[in-house]
Amino acid sequence: MHMPANEAPKKKRIRNPLVTRQRIIDTAIDEFTERGFDGARIDAIAEQSQTNKSLIYKYFNSKEELYIASLSDTYEKLRASQHEIELDDLDPIESVRRLTESTFDTFAKNPRIVRMLTHENVQNARFLKQAVSIKSLYTPLLNKLDQIIRKGQEKGLFRSNVNLKHLYISISALGYFYFSNIHTLSIVLEEDLSSDQTVARQREQAVEMVLSYLRK
Repeated sequence: MHMPANEAPKKKRIRNPLVTRQRIIDTAIDEFTERGFDGARIDAIAEQSQTNKSLIYKYFNSKEELYIASLSDTYEKLRASQHEIELDDLDPIESVRRLTESTFDTFAKNPRIVRMLTHENVQNARFLKQAVSIKSLYTPLLNKLDQIIRKGQEKGLFRSNVNLKHLYISISALGYFYFSNIHTLSIVLEEDLSSDQTVARQREQAVEMVLSYLRK
């Protein structure tokens, strides 16, 4: 049997499990950040990810498991942005500057991270408590931050009484709070806080606030 001249042979679609799984997670993050956990629908995730419910449940046993995977992916992207910057060969002040800038930029460039973290906080971290692997992501960062602070203290640049965890909270808060409240703050302060110029000014102020705290 000959194929008509104007009919091209159909190529068999090869499914890559890792790519498919990540596509489901990316779509799920959009759904969860838009509607929250309770409002998110697996049917919508299946449609938008061009899969089906059976395939989603093949990769993830439940909606809860898919949400936890989405939450883990969010934290991994946040940590990856901080891990990518090279800090070892820099002086302590420049290291802190780059870490603060990188953290701020991550929230600026990834609104989905901001929304995902906000949703999870509304739920009192009910799912984060189950994602044990996320906690381990912060150990290398805190160890690196500890080295930077100690180096600055040895050089007489930084104060002696620095609590690493609270320092990291402050670094994160200066970016997260700005972008999680950017719309409401823009209205009450009567200024477009999303403009490039204003974001750049806030970014620099975040760096200066952290360094001002650390300096002796």
